[in-house]
Amino acid sequence: QQLTAHGSRVKATRPYSCITSEIGWSRTCSAGKVTGMLIVSWNVAGLSTTLQRINSDYGSETGNAVGTDREYSFSSAASSFSGMSSQFSGKSMRRDRTIPRSQFFASFIKRHGADILCVQEAKIPLSQLSSRSETLGCSVVPGYESFWSCCVDPSKRGFNGVATFARIGTVRSADSSPLGDRELDDQGRCVMTDHGAFVLFNVYVPAGGGQPLSYKMRFLNALRRAMCVQRAAGRRVVLVGDLNIAHKREDIHWKNRRVFVDSILSDLNEIHGNRSDAGKLVPRWKQDLEKNWRKIKCVLDTQEAVPVQTKNVSTGATFDKFRARVRLGESKFMLLGKAETTAEEALYPYDFSQRMYFDEEQGKEIVVREENCVCLDVLVELMSKLTQAHWDEGTIRAIASTCAEASRSPPIKWLDEITKEDGMCDTFRHFYPTAEWRFTCWYQYTNKRFENEGCRIDYCLVDKSLIDFVEKGDVSSLRVCNFDISGGNPLGEEAALHAATASGAFKGAGFEGNGIVAAPKHALDTQFGPPHSGIIYTPPSYSDHVAMSLLFCDSATLICDGIDLDDKDARTKKAQPHKSQTSISSFFGKKDSSGSKSSSSKKESATKKAKVGDASGLAMSNFFRSSSKDAPTSNTATKRKFKDPKFYSSKKRKRPELKQSQKRDGILQHFAKR
Repeated sequence: QQLTAHGSRVKATRPYSCITSEIGWSRTCSAGKVTGMLIVSWNVAGLSTTLQRINSDYGSETGNAVGTDREYSFSSAASSFSGMSSQFSGKSMRRDRTIPRSQFFASFIKRHGADILCVQEAKIPLSQLSSRSETLGCSVVPGYESFWSCCVDPSKRGFNGVATFARIGTVRSADSSPLGDRELDDQGRCVMTDHGAFVLFNVYVPAGGGQPLSYKMRFLNALRRAMCVQRAAGRRVVLVGDLNIAHKREDIHWKNRRVFVDSILSDLNEIHGNRSDAGKLVPRWKQDLEKNWRKIKCVLDTQEAVPVQTKNVSTGATFDKFRARVRLGESKFMLLGKAETTAEEALYPYDFSQRMYFDEEQGKEIVVREENCVCLDVLVELMSKLTQAHWDEGTIRAIASTCAEASRSPPIKWLDEITKEDGMCDTFRHFYPTAEWRFTCWYQYTNKRFENEGCRIDYCLVDKSLIDFVEKGDVSSLRVCNFDISGGNPLGEEAALHAATASGAFKGAGFEGNGIVAAPKHALDTQFGPPHSGIIYTPPSYSDHVAMSLLFCDSATLICDGIDLDDKDARTKKAQPHKSQTSISSFFGKKDSSGSKSSSSKKESATKKAKVGDASGLAMSNFFRSSSKDAPTSNTATKRKFKDPKFYSSKKRKRPELKQSQKRDGILQHFAKR
């Protein structure tokens, strides 16, 4: 069948794709008509949970609200069967089952105006997709094709996972194993889709916390090689996803920026040894650091982890944890940091030794962290508690903006290399080079989003040959909600706090343990707006990440509609495991294995099938009509007969003689004869 989507004729390859015309698909979003192509990338931290919350908030607007996958009722068509109407009468009709369960998801994507939605940390097992038991039928979204890379590693099954939902007619092929390394591809962290004018890599890079840095670098190097292979074939590359890298100083909160103490002390020694710099003014905080750093190091040599007990002031519950402690004298001690779950976590922030890892590909040791690289927040605490040198907020912010950096780790150097050597461009920094405090991830267990203490680790990067096709969008600046831009900087700290919290409408979790407070409707709706290249501030109840967006201009050389999906391609089929589930209709369309027939025989066969179809339809109605005089009182005997292996044996057996009462043209007897 053919249908119209985005003004083009494309091939319908999935059930429900015909519903595109029924839902009135058009290139519009909540802000009006959309031009160009909008790509949205979002780490959902568990697609099932996110979809359930989206459905709870917006499902009723599409007539698709359901509590769970099992909480539904039959459609009105079921009442046509006499005997069924009385069984289901009186039950509330939760939703119309003629509408796909994922209809609300299609409406949600459409309201954002997205042509392509890339999600990370889907956490949906391959077994659920291949059996079509995934949450709310999310693999089949009206108007979209979906492509998946699931984690099949037995030790981590159900984790990771990435998925790309692309508007029908925009994808040529897909590859769920593009890295060329089976061990890495089995983790379900990368899926590549071919959109004609460019290829799109949707990635979820290892965080590095639960796995060694060597594994993270192995993944990043394999990803870089895969992108280079595509460029060598003449393709332009788009990279989106959660890279788990805070690239620049502006991409991380000032408390978590790093101060390289040895570099600062080395600069001070040069100033002292150079007569021409003798009169150079040295900031007071640098003088404090130079005077007290040796003392701080000596005190930290006495550090140890001691058990402490914390208490929830609301519930009264107590927890056994650890804190770092140092000795200041014979009988004087000082606690440092905050209570942590393990002793190692409590001591880690105060270990300033050099760290290295062995890179198997290069065959050598590589520095991960330089010696005396100190988190600014930790440095401020040590100076205050151990030396009584108290720095005011102005001093701390001056350090953060001038002498503190994100890091000098290998992942950051990797991102430097793909932007400088491989010619990729960070589209967010391209349009907003001076924007600060614009983060995409927060630690929500401690309500850090509501203080806007986070980092930007989600990206949309494109080859520089594509940057001329990227548009800022119909926006004057980044989202600011109710912030008054006439009297302040829309790219500054206060505006970013308004954006992250919907001007205070989003509330954090309380001490009672009831989770994040439900946001009012007007706060939820702040996530929608005109398509643009920037940040989409999705609600905190959906994920601890917000979405990044990339808007391509409406160029005929870049955007091609009506592309036929090569669903016969082996890699594409592997990326669509939900299509491997055989539908019931396929059992009625199999060809006769005995060979070809003459045209007259085919016509005669078609006529017989039509008659059988009419008879079976009548038989179906009779089967469900419990008031029929000839209907059996129980189907148990018939079901038991179907379980008998002799009815499924390939060997020819003499069929038992059926009684007169069993010669009805019921649907079960019809199949038994066949």
